[in-house]
Amino acid sequence: MNKPGASKRLSIRHIRSFVAVAKHRSLTRAAESLFVTQSALSLTIQHLEDDLGVLLFDRSTRRLDLTEAGQEFLPSAERLLQDFDSSIREMRALGQRERGKVGVAAVPSVMALLLPEAVAAYIDAYPNIDIYLREDNSETVQQRIVDGDVDFGICSPWEPDPELVFEPLFEDSFGVVFAPQHAFAAGSGPLHWEALAGQRIIGFSADLGMQHQLTHTPELSEEVREPRYRVSNTSTIETLVARGVGVSVMSALAAQRTPLDRLSLRLLTQPELTRTVGVVRRQGKSLSPAALTMLKYVRAAVTQLTRFPGVRVPVEFSAKEWDEIARESASGTDGVAGGGFGPTKHRAARKAAAETSAASGEHSA
Repeated sequence: MNKPGASKRLSIRHIRSFVAVAKHRSLTRAAESLFVTQSALSLTIQHLEDDLGVLLFDRSTRRLDLTEAGQEFLPSAERLLQDFDSSIREMRALGQRERGKVGVAAVPSVMALLLPEAVAAYIDAYPNIDIYLREDNSETVQQRIVDGDVDFGICSPWEPDPELVFEPLFEDSFGVVFAPQHAFAAGSGPLHWEALAGQRIIGFSADLGMQHQLTHTPELSEEVREPRYRVSNTSTIETLVARGVGVSVMSALAAQRTPLDRLSLRLLTQPELTRTVGVVRRQGKSLSPAALTMLKYVRAAVTQLTRFPGVRVPVEFSAKEWDEIARESASGTDGVAGGGFGPTKHRAARKAAAETSAASGEHSA
């Protein structure tokens, strides 16, 4: 007879033992299939019967036959065992990146110049993972993370948000883009911001991160902070600038995105204005194995951005992350460092945060 609370000692082991004995109708053969001793298996069945309060087998000297209660219990036990084993297989597949999904939101320059390399390498290594990429401005990237639409985002901080963690990846300087026939094309070095005086500025719409940062930088001229001409589409900006209508101020990486890369770029100094771009995640929310691995590929690929003028990536960060990718390929281990608006664990991210004040105050996309 079962006792109150006795069911607490039951486990999937008892169900597996019952199904094995019901299948083989022999303790000896069932014990061999489960790699346990016959006495241990007999005790397990006894515990199960004691807890349920019914006999599951009629015992004879030659074989074990299911009782009426055992016959009724067997289909449920088999379904339970099948569901359990299936769930375990699914979870192991997630952990080994054999299945799963990952969503990433990013600003346009990152989507065009950083993510393709990282995602291509990721797909080669994990072809069965579903991938969702979303291009947005910094404000919308942050909102998608808060809403749970994506696992993480890559952008600059739009506004400080206690729900989010920010880890710097790289920084790039602002510059001016102009048509090849423009007077600025006569030189190749950095320009002072004051050189923009008298120029017709083709700016971005206010909802885009780069213009948001420019507008909130009081050291800049009124023409740069509040341009008379505002455009939300980079193709339109390229067309206007290429025709000599004016010049445009943007980050160095954004200027390398098609079709803006058809224009000329000179960095701006005195003051030097930079934006910090990094990974944004939900505070306190763990990333799935698929998302963690994607993040490692992104951190590794970011080193390639140094081929563009005005883009800086900490050297120690790049070497370490490439080593992590190599170790993961060999062993399948994780080990992604964290970081945020608060303290960050990654040494290189701490260095980047220390070198710039952008982690909590700059706004760009």
